[in-house]
Amino acid sequence: MEWKKYSIEDNYLSITASLASFLFLVSFYFQSWLVFLTAVTILIFIFANSFYLKHIGEHLHLENPLQRNKFFPEEKGEWTLTFSNKGFPIMKGIVRIYFDDIVKPIDGFGQTIAGQIELNVPFSLNYKQISTLTIPFTTRKRGVAKIRRIEWHIPHYFGLGETVLEYKGLFMQEALVYPMPIPVKNIRSFLSIRPGESFVSHSLYEDYLSPSGTREYVYSDSFNRINWKASARMQTLQTKVFDRVADAGCHLSLNLADKHAITSKLEQLLSSVAELAYYFTKQNIPYSLCINMRFAGTIPFYYIPAGSGKEQLQKVLEALAIVDQHPSIYPYEKMQSFYYHHLAQLPYYIHGGKSSPRSEELFSLIKKRGATLLEIFPNDMDAVLKLKQSPVYEGVAR
Repeated sequence: MEWKKYSIEDNYLSITASLASFLFLVSFYFQSWLVFLTAVTILIFIFANSFYLKHIGEHLHLENPLQRNKFFPEEKGEWTLTFSNKGFPIMKGIVRIYFDDIVKPIDGFGQTIAGQIELNVPFSLNYKQISTLTIPFTTRKRGVAKIRRIEWHIPHYFGLGETVLEYKGLFMQEALVYPMPIPVKNIRSFLSIRPGESFVSHSLYEDYLSPSGTREYVYSDSFNRINWKASARMQTLQTKVFDRVADAGCHLSLNLADKHAITSKLEQLLSSVAELAYYFTKQNIPYSLCINMRFAGTIPFYYIPAGSGKEQLQKVLEALAIVDQHPSIYPYEKMQSFYYHHLAQLPYYIHGGKSSPRSEELFSLIKKRGATLLEIFPNDMDAVLKLKQSPVYEGVAR
């Protein structure tokens, strides 16, 4: 059975049953058909009510497909609950739904309690009926919204209590709300000018083993770059064009902690990283991501290996969306050390969040391997990307 059942009864119901039983016995003593029929009628209703509530929900099914819908803040979506009933009809019931306040009902109904919205919807379902309950909503902020609990409250015939059917499974629909990017200053100032293997839009270097086409010859072109076959075909001199490449890979390293709490700039930090991800995708720059959230697996924190393109962008946006306000934090210094010793390192290392003396030591080790260290400073409406400077601890520069 998909539903857990429990009843909330009024004390008057048991009193009424006791009174009806007493009248039933008294009717024989006084030989009163009126008292007898009254008592029997009440007992039949009580028995029918008890039988109905005992078997209600036995053949009630809720479709629960795995479904993850993706949004940005202030977009519209909907929860869809499809019920099918092959048992007793459920009349005048109320479906009570609890979901995260990452989203809010469009109609304005619902009550917010401890980070969740409680919504009550009148809903009935007849025998052998399939019906869909749709709840439209608007996304409020970054995060993951799920339906946490579904209850169906069914009133008793006499109004003396109710029976509650609570869905026992984990509802699989969820709304994933991406962070809204904010502008990041100085991105273009740190484009690589070193030769490498990453394809970029603008670079001084070309990959001579990767021709991308031809263009018309100009006097400044080298004579050995002329494509003679294309020139013969076009009846005009054509110059070979090669892909632009640079050493442009970036690693994003995020520290969500600020001592024993979560950083107060969490949302701004995640939004600025989203902007960087969009920029890297547009420029075809490979990038990886580390977040110091505990994660089960061989890598004990959240890690996305280096990649590029729209698939990599989607992975990063989903990772940023699932960061909640109370994550299980993995020590940032341990994450840095794991990256230094075990993970593929990229030419640029972008740090976001707080740092400690031990973190600065690890930054120095990463820098000695040839990486350029950058740091992102989020503000309320934008962020700034700067070269990583060694801070001063207790009067000593590190």
